[in-house]
Amino acid sequence: MAATARALSPTPTDRVDTFVKPNAANSQLWLCAYFPDLALAALHLDLDQAVACSALSKGQTRLHTVSEAARQAGVEPGMAPAAALALCPGLSIRNRDPLAERQAFQQLAEIALNFSPWVSLDQPDCLLLEIRSCLTLFGGIERLQDKLRTALQTGRHRPLIAISPSPTASVLLARLSLETIVTDRQALRSALGPLPVAALGLDDKILHRLFRTGIRQLTDLWRLPRDGLAKRYGAVLLQQLDRLAGQQTQILQAFHRPPSFQASREMPIELERIEHFFPAIEQLAGEFAAFLKNRDATTLGITLELHHYDRPATRLTLDSRAGSRDPKHWCGLLYEKLERSPLPAPVLSVTLLSAAIVPFQPEHFSLFDDIEQPNSEAEWQAVLDQLQARLGHHALKFPGTQADHRPERAMTNLPSMLISNPGLPPRPLWLLHNPDPLQFGDIHLLSAAERIESGWWDDQPMRRDYYIAKDRRGRKLWVYRDLNAKQQWFLHGLFG
Repeated sequence: MAATARALSPTPTDRVDTFVKPNAANSQLWLCAYFPDLALAALHLDLDQAVACSALSKGQTRLHTVSEAARQAGVEPGMAPAAALALCPGLSIRNRDPLAERQAFQQLAEIALNFSPWVSLDQPDCLLLEIRSCLTLFGGIERLQDKLRTALQTGRHRPLIAISPSPTASVLLARLSLETIVTDRQALRSALGPLPVAALGLDDKILHRLFRTGIRQLTDLWRLPRDGLAKRYGAVLLQQLDRLAGQQTQILQAFHRPPSFQASREMPIELERIEHFFPAIEQLAGEFAAFLKNRDATTLGITLELHHYDRPATRLTLDSRAGSRDPKHWCGLLYEKLERSPLPAPVLSVTLLSAAIVPFQPEHFSLFDDIEQPNSEAEWQAVLDQLQARLGHHALKFPGTQADHRPERAMTNLPSMLISNPGLPPRPLWLLHNPDPLQFGDIHLLSAAERIESGWWDDQPMRRDYYIAKDRRGRKLWVYRDLNAKQQWFLHGLFG
């Protein structure tokens, strides 16, 4: 068999810290693309509508990001969902998905690498590109900015772009929605001077002291003697001002495309039976396993392409819930999927491609664990992978919660298992679809009341006091007293 193989891009550990040298400050030009709606775009929400995403903050659900349409209705980040819905009844609220945000942000960074070889993800929701060396290639700063904006606007993203000789200044301008272009470091102070000192993110005590002395803008700070500023407010303030003006060395980490793998095998003749061409797939899986092991990495999925004569290739995609670099694991899943997928034509060649490659996380064992015993968690994940390969990507669902205080509406089905927040109150494993009335004398309360009062903004309001209780048979129950129904008691769930 003829063989070709390619290993594309660096390894997960091939990340190099790049330093902004002081003697190169005049020659560098930094573009910042800020994505204020990244959390919403990652959820594929329509940013022209009143939408928001929520997240837990200090044990309470609060809005994390809101669209412009929601802002116009008075909704702001940090609000409770109930207060936001009172202001904007048509507001659509989704749970924030940090994993989807990271994936979307990385995709944007990969797009940015087509415009500059130097991209940094050090600032949250911001891409930093060094573009001075790329201006001639793209025909000037305005044309580069326009082309980059067009490329980044895929997937509902709406970047705010600012350009200056200082990465810190570019980030500050973009976050303030000031899409400014400053190419000369000497003009940078003048451009930043009117900005409020509150935008620096200083400690509240320092900010209060600055306000008391009449300092409101950055230009007020730059007029004061440096020694006096350092004595009154500390060296941190001076360092931040120097970074803004591009006068202090900064350490930024360069982003590289994640590693990828692609390898192929050509068949000597057209083959129709799986057992005839599957040995080539096993060889590719072994090469991929060595590729991952050499880079101390693992993969979350693979794609197999079966090439035919004069027709499109057959593609089989597999995902792993926990990541795997075991070739036997992948080959077992591929063989089972091939048996269930009739081939449209004989196979001329096969290609194995990697999906997401991530750093390898070794299993942790207790000092007293028997290493000869199989790992139950690994076995469970392998079973889930096999079921997913057999039934389809969207066939498996797991119980989870969504942002609604009403228990019957808080339960939902999720495509993957999520780790519960340990700071949340305990919830039963089984929730009754319709709560059953019960007599209070039949149960013994084990916990204090947890009041849940919600739904007042729609047609299903509720006021309940929930308790953990035990019945005469020793079962652990989740019960509540309905405050709207003459103190009636109900059974709503059972703990495992």
